[in-house]
Amino acid sequence: MAFSLLSFHGALVGYTGLKLHPLCPAATPTRATRTVELDTQHNTLSPGGAFVTACPIETVTNRPLVALRAGSAYLSSRSSTQFDAAPVCATWEHFLLLTPEHTDLLRTMLQNTWHDGHTYVGAPTCTGHDLRLGPHKWPIEQLQAEFRGDTLTLWTDNAPHKVTLTTCPSRTLQNLLDTACELLEVGAFRRARNPWATADDVREQVFKLSLNPSAIAPCIVLAQLCCQLGQGELGSQFAAYAQSFAQMADLLWLQSLIALRMRDHTRAADLLVQALQARYPKQDFSATLPQLLERLRQGEDALLLVPDMLYELDLPGFDERFDTLLVPMRLAAKNGPDIRQIYAMLFENAYQRLNTTKDLRLLETEAKLNGLSWWTEAAMGHTSWLAGLQTEADTHYAIARRLALQAGATPSPENAGIFSWLGAQECNQLASRAIPDRTGVSRWQWQFSTADAPAAFCLVFACDSRNFHLLPGLILSLLQACREDRSAGRIELCLGVANPDTAQLSFLQTVASWLAQYATSLRLNFGYGATTVQDAALEPALRYLILPDLVAKFRCPVLVGDCAGYFPANMATLLRTLRNTATYGFDLALFDHEGHQTSGTPWDLGTDLLYLGEVERLPAIAAFMSDYLNTVYTPKSTVHTAMDRCALAQMLRHFILPRWNTLAIRFLNEGPDILVMPSVKAGTPLISQDDVLHDLAINTPRRPNQPTA
Repeated sequence: MAFSLLSFHGALVGYTGLKLHPLCPAATPTRATRTVELDTQHNTLSPGGAFVTACPIETVTNRPLVALRAGSAYLSSRSSTQFDAAPVCATWEHFLLLTPEHTDLLRTMLQNTWHDGHTYVGAPTCTGHDLRLGPHKWPIEQLQAEFRGDTLTLWTDNAPHKVTLTTCPSRTLQNLLDTACELLEVGAFRRARNPWATADDVREQVFKLSLNPSAIAPCIVLAQLCCQLGQGELGSQFAAYAQSFAQMADLLWLQSLIALRMRDHTRAADLLVQALQARYPKQDFSATLPQLLERLRQGEDALLLVPDMLYELDLPGFDERFDTLLVPMRLAAKNGPDIRQIYAMLFENAYQRLNTTKDLRLLETEAKLNGLSWWTEAAMGHTSWLAGLQTEADTHYAIARRLALQAGATPSPENAGIFSWLGAQECNQLASRAIPDRTGVSRWQWQFSTADAPAAFCLVFACDSRNFHLLPGLILSLLQACREDRSAGRIELCLGVANPDTAQLSFLQTVASWLAQYATSLRLNFGYGATTVQDAALEPALRYLILPDLVAKFRCPVLVGDCAGYFPANMATLLRTLRNTATYGFDLALFDHEGHQTSGTPWDLGTDLLYLGEVERLPAIAAFMSDYLNTVYTPKSTVHTAMDRCALAQMLRHFILPRWNTLAIRFLNEGPDILVMPSVKAGTPLISQDDVLHDLAINTPRRPNQPTA
């Protein structure tokens, strides 16, 4: 029988020309390079036998070792990369005889990488005439092997425990990669439009997996990508393959989501149960899970309810990367309002994370999957608005409002403006119509200070009786700032309070009287009365509803602010700078300095502070905002949570943007804050009415002592 010869470092003896050299067992022999073989029956080497002879070596281990000798020189494998001649026959000069079967087995082992069960053990090494793989070591000539598909089972008579290895990539993974490549070649992925994934993303992950087939991460990403691009079955197979090597609850959740996308609600329910049991083995879900599973098995997309269920139980959710499988997704016709509401919220969140190009892909895909919806129309409105297509945007917002009201939906705060948005045409008609007072603010009573000097500034704030506790801090900061520096001129503080109680009115009256008697540069004016209903959604709009009464009384620049703020000590300097350098001031964080909005929604303006410096235009601006609010407000509706921002946004576009280049606009979100908005933590003590009254008391001038007779 002819045997191959294996060196101590795991190389076969090769022959090229007249040269003996190490030959990797995994290398394919060529016509010029051959493997040296020993015919043990005749003790002849071929090739190389003309000048080298084989000498058997007896060892304690009785392993079939030989030395190759030419005269007194021995072939040595002291180096792993080349052979040399040595005068002695020691370990480096010993070569192991391998049968053709063991040579083929060695070649197969070295040509592949392997999994040992669920553990990736990589490629074997061959040193010291032993094969080593992970924790295992076998004498090569003793190995016995059994092949079945892409598995290989190894054992020896001296080590009868059988080790079953799986090639990497396995036949299963190779088939998955072949399928993915075929779909890439025919353009199947390009035909699916999805904002989160493209065919290039699939190519990248296939490329990574081909280079490192033991990696699980690309399999997980491919599962998600295939599902997003309309190849749900292939995605499910990639996820199952990853799950076979990485027993993770998140992968069961991923498979459940893919099953939902494939409209297999029963399988989605079964996988959900497995995922919950794997992630939360001790958690009792009996209060909510049975009903959720029943709805899911009956065809509702109830997986969308799982994150809220986990949140209510104070449990961590599954991997958020897989949420992109939920949007966009074809919704089941059986879905209840709660599921559609959650899907709408997910869609809104998804839209906000995308750029314009991906926005269009999201909108196109969503419209194709689910048709007309309020969340799609709202997003289309935002996209049109940012593109400068205001008429189209107004149309989309009107449709979104109608659909949302019909569905009884509650959009996120970012989209709440659809309920209070008036299009450009409606805004142009406000001045030509008599708008009834739906809020009741026009009937309030006002107590104005004595006009003994012209006002330099009018500071406007408003609240209802429930938030009256914010006013003392505002008033005290203003008192201290004016006491510090009176150079800003006469300041008229104007406060509107909805539905105040007697104690609150008494406090305002006390402060107003003290200022009239002792202050030189600050006066307090206040209005009060009932609103049509005590509606918390109306409160932010109160400051704009009282503007008509105030600009009719005071002809000066106006600062409109949030009563939760307070004034810094250098307020006078900041006000003088504002008056001398700006015509108007807005919080325009989403605008560039050319007046173009770069992101967000039309009503994405800050409302903490507003400066109006064109005195001659203030009556028209105040009337516009009051008419706008009274037009959109419905006392019995609770959907108008963005009335104030919508009115402010349309005022900006109606009065300011057409003249942007001729005006000096101050970006109030840049530079020092004129009104500071504190982040008040729970339990932080606020300034009280008593604190203000104490300040007035200690700053009341003392009467001079009367001379005695």
